[in-house]
Amino acid sequence: MNSSTKTVSTLSNKLIQMMNDDEIMKRKLMIDGDGCGDDRKISNLIKQFLLWCYNDNETELECQLSAERLLNAIDQSELAMAKSVETIKMITNELDNYENIYKNIEKSINDAKSKLQSCKAELAYAKQIRRYKLEYDSISNIIEKHPSTQETQIKLNALDEQIQNLQKINNQIESKLEKRRRQFQLLLSTSHQLQSVLDDENESNDLLNTNTIAIDQQREPQSLIESLETSSKTSSSTTTTLEALADDNGQHHQDAAVPMETN
Repeated sequence: MNSSTKTVSTLSNKLIQMMNDDEIMKRKLMIDGDGCGDDRKISNLIKQFLLWCYNDNETELECQLSAERLLNAIDQSELAMAKSVETIKMITNELDNYENIYKNIEKSINDAKSKLQSCKAELAYAKQIRRYKLEYDSISNIIEKHPSTQETQIKLNALDEQIQNLQKINNQIESKLEKRRRQFQLLLSTSHQLQSVLDDENESNDLLNTNTIAIDQQREPQSLIESLETSSKTSSSTTTTLEALADDNGQHHQDAAVPMETN
């Protein structure tokens, strides 16, 4: 009985110390962390312990059995507490594992995003290259439709040669035209001179006919002969000038025909 009393006093002191300390709250949270009624079991255990402590009607054997039941209950509570601790550790490990998995997934997502961005950049670059290729093809087709630089240069040289030949012909024609202009002016001046000579002769003839018809009848044949000779000389000079102009005009047509046949 004394041993039982000592045991009771020891247990009561421990329980009172635990109840007065914050450790009881920690143990409560650890034991009833999963919400399976462990808190209620602890409360019932405390009530049974208090009843066992203050129950003086039990025999020593009954008291010993009650103490063993309380110890079994305490052992079960400690086992449940250890189980809860292990469960908490397992949950913590799982949380860490899930955190690592989450980080790996997030890293994979970031890698996928970066890869997607690089793929988009490559796609844009490929589209640009394709567009440039199509433009190059269209430009090359346009270039192939036109002659090459050598052919164009040959044609330009031929055109330059033709232009030079035409320029020479033009210069020749202009020089001949200037020559014909001078000849025409000479012809005009000659014709004017001839006309003036003829007018003078007509006037002189009129005066002679008016004043000396009756007086110089004997000398009239000789004066007529002289006037006829003067007129024939003037006509012969005019005829010579016209023949020279005709010869020059024919030579001009021949010279103009020769370059045209050459071209």
